[in-house]
Amino acid sequence: MQIVRGLLTTDGFTFEGKHFQLHDATLHPRPVQQPHPPIGIGASGEQRMMPIAARYADVWHCFGPSAYLAPKSARITDLAEAAGRDPASIRRAASLSIEADLDGVARTVDEWKAAGFDYLVCGWPGEGRELIEQFAQRILG
Repeated sequence: MQIVRGLLTTDGFTFEGKHFQLHDATLHPRPVQQPHPPIGIGASGEQRMMPIAARYADVWHCFGPSAYLAPKSARITDLAEAAGRDPASIRRAASLSIEADLDGVARTVDEWKAAGFDYLVCGWPGEGRELIEQFAQRILG
């Protein structure tokens, strides 16, 4: 992740690591978003991947119900603070299944919000566009 960020933001980037080395590397064209596109990291492993996400991610994404992920979100907060980052700078993302029961979807959205998640990735439901429109009107209002 250090290499990716370095290449997206720095001309003549140099990196000396155990497994990777770069010397005076420049990536062109530069991304339109500045300083770089948001870097999303999907991670649930608390020993290896979540510390990487806490250190480098702009968006942390994880799968599971909100009751399972709320403690992991707290862990991301602790890991970010230990890495010297503001935990609020890391958006929390999860996946939301849009079902025909929009009352249940609304409750699920509220649970995610209460758990600190502000970004939900939704798949296209089998019921199609009509349900998407109902979801957008009712939930996204």
